[in-house]
Amino acid sequence: MNRKFEKVIAYIGASWQIISGLATIFIYALWIKKQGIDIQGDSKLSIMSAQIVIDNLYMFSVTFGFLFVILGIVNFILTKKLKNDESQVKIPVWFIFCGIISYILMDFIGGLAFIGAGVLSLAKNKTIEVLTNKQVT
Repeated sequence: MNRKFEKVIAYIGASWQIISGLATIFIYALWIKKQGIDIQGDSKLSIMSAQIVIDNLYMFSVTFGFLFVILGIVNFILTKKLKNDESQVKIPVWFIFCGIISYILMDFIGGLAFIGAGVLSLAKNKTIEVLTNKQVT
């Protein structure tokens, strides 16, 4: 049984994760860093403390972006490993897990794509098992 539709949905989700991760790193994090450069204040101590907070926000957003890029690459690799005429459980469960994590992190596009790919893949597992059992008997 062909798994092309699930693969397309998973590739869309993985691409979205990579794009949003790169946007977080190169657009949002650099904007945060620029805000830290433009800080003005009453005393040197308040400027330094504000810059420390900005640096921490910058490091958090870069780390968050790298997390999304790495997850996108992992999901690309796992999508390639999804085989057509085999019943597979681990990869679809991983997709559902990534979808739930994406929803928690407010990434609705990635969440919808991965939950959809995981559920469709698990549903096709039943059909693949029925077809392989009929061919054996």
